[in-house]
This record gives sequence, structure tokens and C-alpha cells, in this order.
Amino acid sequence: MRILFVQPLYPPISKPFQRIAFKLGTSPAITLQQLATITPPHHSIELINEPFQRLDFSQQYDVVAISCITPTAPRAYNIADEFRRKGNTVVLGGYHPSALPQEALSHADSVVIGEAENVWATVLRDIEQKNLQPMYYSKTPADLKTMPPLRQGVGEFALLTARIEATRGCPMRCDYCSMSNLQIHWHVYRKKPVPLVVKELQMIPQKWINFCDASLTIDIEYSKSLFKAMKSLNKRFICYANIHMVAKDEDFLNLAKEAGCTMFNIGFDSLNQASMNAVGKAVNQVNEYKTSIKKVNDHGLAVNGQFVFGFDNDTTQVFQTATQTINNLDIDSPSVNILVPYPGTALYYRLDREGRILTKEWDQYTLDKVVFQPKKMSPDDLLDGAHQVWKTLNSTSNILKRCLKAIKLGISPTLMTIGQNLYGKALY
Repeated sequence: MRILFVQPLYPPISKPFQRIAFKLGTSPAITLQQLATITPPHHSIELINEPFQRLDFSQQYDVVAISCITPTAPRAYNIADEFRRKGNTVVLGGYHPSALPQEALSHADSVVIGEAENVWATVLRDIEQKNLQPMYYSKTPADLKTMPPLRQGVGEFALLTARIEATRGCPMRCDYCSMSNLQIHWHVYRKKPVPLVVKELQMIPQKWINFCDASLTIDIEYSKSLFKAMKSLNKRFICYANIHMVAKDEDFLNLAKEAGCTMFNIGFDSLNQASMNAVGKAVNQVNEYKTSIKKVNDHGLAVNGQFVFGFDNDTTQVFQTATQTINNLDIDSPSVNILVPYPGTALYYRLDREGRILTKEWDQYTLDKVVFQPKKMSPDDLLDGAHQVWKTLNSTSNILKRCLKAIKLGISPTLMTIGQNLYGKALY
């Protein structure tokens, strides 16, 4: 069969610099690359990553497989509708279709709920036998121990960076995180054997790697073993980490540096301890942020920190002090986001019950828009406050100060800090 995999564009690109940033350093999710890897070799495969490539709706395929998240769902549905109109069989999957399968099914011939690896061969077989089912769901989580290395040379990706997965799942179950959906296996933590990760890294031509794992500090000992094995690969990488774990193990930080780590992505999320406690992330201790960041920096590693506004304990006063507080943390690259109640999360269900969801126009579910009624401020107050914090933090003078500060960390962390700051500014 002729199979087309499609990764819809996110976020929308309107500025020339945004397109350049995507082309150079933004690697799409590896979901479809993974499915392409396990597709039996007698099938013909094409993989389209927007904005790297353009779709050609005049082509005819036996299967069009589309993976999407909530803000790309409208684009995914438009693609699906157009291909179906021309007689192509369409299969939808990803976070959003898994959360709202009936909605997705109105735009597809079939929906894969949750992880697709265990059911993909069955989906293809059923299509060949003209027995395609409306929905597929794997009763067990995918086994990373048997997962082959990602297939290279399929589709177009960023020129400078590539993605890889060493672990999957997160047991923390924060109520606003899509991975907390208990009906799916995304909360089940699994590890790929270190030799398999190393083998895959050796196959990737790019020097700069982005680990897409939820966090490489969930199992510190596993990550230390991985870092030891990576020392000779001469790669540079960025990965996610938990603030309550990343600075507690000197050996972990030393090994990360030796393995080529340049920056940790860390979800600080809130500057209000009450907010962290309320959403199931009490392990984030606000009063430890600054010392933890300093310890990471002391090991020659940069920190990209994500901050979220709109929790129920947030008032307009949080914006009056946020900029100064974040600057005082001496963080290398701050990211300002507005809370988003993604379908499938406990947060979404709670706000929906309370009548606080303002819109279900899914393309509005981006990190720079307000789609719910905040508890202690108006939607406009949240939008204006968050944007003002972002604007101030990303002023030319503040970006310059952060980039100059990063020089002491070394060449690679400095380059990553410059890239993250410019990339963040380009998105808005």
C-alpha cells in the first residue's frame, strides 16, 4: 500500500524569521517517524512535516495517517476531510483524537486511541482486508525494549537538530498535563535499554539532539548510565528535567555535562507554592528555585524555564512581581505561557463541569491565548498580564544580559541560550 504520514503545522508561522528558526532547529514530534519505522517494508511510505514540506492533495494514497495535538486538530481535520473527499482512507491519532475520539471519527475512517505501536500492524492488515474498524486501542503500553531505532531519511526535518526518545511516560500526573490522561498509557514510565539509545544516536547525522522524554530525572540512575555511554559520541543535547531532582545529585550533573548536555528544560510552572500544591506538583518548591538554578549553572549547564500563568490561586498581583522575580532567578532562557486546559486532562474536565471553558475552538488552545475563565481575574487581565511579562522578559536588554551571562557556561550552552532566547522571541 501507499501510505502518507502527516504532521500538521504548529504553531502557525507568519514571520520570515519564524520559518528560518523552524527550518534550522525545530524538529517535529517523532510519533509518525516511529510508525514509519515499524511499518512493514513492502509498503511505500511518505512523511510530510509541515512547514518543512507542502501537501499535495492531488496524490492518491491507500492510507493517510495524521497525528495531532489540540491546537493542530482543526488543521488535521481539514487535511483529513480533503483526503477523504478524494477517496483516501484516513486514520487519525495523537493526544487530541485520543481525548475526543468521537469528534475525531467524524473526520476519519478510523481513530487510534493512545499509543499506536502495538496496533499499527493490525490497522494496516485490516485496511488491506477491507475490514477497518472505527477505533483501535492498545490494551498494553508500547514496549521500548523492542522498539527499533527511528528510521532515517523519511520526510524532512530540521537541519541542525534531531529528536530522540530514551524513556516514555511520566508518573507525576499533574492535572493540567496531557500525559496525565489515565485512560491512556502515557503515564506509565518505561525505559529503552541504553545500548539501543546509543545505537540510535550513532545513526543520527545531526550533532544537536533534543530528548523528547517527559523528564530524564524520573530515574536518575538510568540517566547516569545513559550519560556515561554517551561520552564518546560527541553530541550536544537538551532534555527535560524536574527542578526538585536535577540539582540534588552532583554526579548526575557532572555526567550530563560530560555527555554533552548544554541545557535543561525545566517546568517551574508557578511562582506561587499554593498553585503547585493544588495541581499535584508540590515537589516544585518555589523557595528552592534560585539555588537549584545556580547549582546547575555551576556545572556549566544552562536552564530554560517554563512559567505558567492562570492557575486558580493566581491574581493580577502575580504579574506585578513576576518579571523581577524571574529575572532574580538568573535563569538563562525564560518561557512565559498561559495555562491551557487540554481535553483529556483533569483540569479540562473540572473547568468544563464548572462552566469555565470559554471556547472549544481548538486552534485557540495555544500557550499565548486564554480559553477559560480564570478564577481570580478576568480573561483579559490574564492575557494582558502574561503578555506584558513575556514582553518585558524578552526585551532586547534582558535577552542581551542573559546571553552575556551564559558565556561563562561555555560555547555550547551559550549558543543554546542565544538560540532559545531568539526562538522564544520569534514565536510572538
